Amino acid sequence: MGKRNKITTRDIAKALNVSQSTVSMILSDNKNVSFKEETVKLVKKTAKQMGYKKPEVKKRYSNTKNTIVVICSNLSNSYYSMVVSSIIEQASKTKTQILTISTLRKDELEKHALSSLKLLKPCGIILLYPPKFVDEWNALSKQIPCIIIGDKPKNLDCDSIELNSFKCGNLLGNHLKQLGHKKIAYISSPLDTTEIGRNERYEGVKSVISNTQVFFSSSKQFDMYPIEKREYENGYRLTKQILGDKYDAYIGNNDMTALGILACLKDHNIKISVAGFDNIPETDFPQIQLTTVDHGACEKGKEAVDILLEQTKSERKRIVHMEYEPQLIIRLSTFNRKKSSSQ
Repeated sequence: MGKRNKITTRDIAKALNVSQSTVSMILSDNKNVSFKEETVKLVKKTAKQMGYKKPEVKKRYSNTKNTIVVICSNLSNSYYSMVVSSIIEQASKTKTQILTISTLRKDELEKHALSSLKLLKPCGIILLYPPKFVDEWNALSKQIPCIIIGDKPKNLDCDSIELNSFKCGNLLGNHLKQLGHKKIAYISSPLDTTEIGRNERYEGVKSVISNTQVFFSSSKQFDMYPIEKREYENGYRLTKQILGDKYDAYIGNNDMTALGILACLKDHNIKISVAGFDNIPETDFPQIQLTTVDHGACEKGKEAVDILLEQTKSERKRIVHMEYEPQLIIRLSTFNRKKSSSQ
């Protein structure tokens, strides 16, 4: 076996008949421990005589200048997986890395993400849902380029590729009205003032069909469902609770919720119009064929990457604001009211 050319702390420790940890702490100038002055001098003298060189310490985040961080809610929702995939695809063209942080919309996880980003210092941040701690995000966006995809809080100061959720709801409401539906159940994940999209979609539907009732779980109840199918389970259970109320049609606040609604109605042999929002891949499966609203999720992901990378190369101060026009995708899950039936 060939002789090693590189001198290590182990070699020095062996030459002096002391522990390797002693040598390491002395040569690293560890301030938390102390040794006899003669021991310190001897170790350093021997290290110099033997040609010891301190190993280069790589910076923990040395490659983050080519990293974009995506903040999302929950990757088990196909919408987020779809957007993140489009972001990765676009970023790969410029050899930019993507790091994804899922917060589950929990306050403590969002705060942790903020703290991590201050240390990480990526070249850009993409938010995929309205954050709660707007002031903190505004402060961070002054240091790191930031863009939000979707519904932007009014006081969030960063670039945005927005979605007009009211218009999405309005589109779906008009479609159901044309099919003769007059009594709508809007099934949603938890609603509060920070959930802009969920509220706006409901208001959009209600602006067309006034007899639209909203049903949603509490955050506590919602968090009890398995994380991998939380929105699906929420849609299923809320629908089951109101089956006796005889609604003409059901709308999920997103496609995952709508898939849960469909499953519940099928299990109870009820044929009623169902629709959702987002146009995730599963909605076009032959056995599902869910009517939904497409709002260019993948295109927005790619655009966000381009905007962030352009920001890193320029000194521009203006805030970019874009809005994609939603498109109604009509499939077999919605039909004329006369075709609806229940047992």
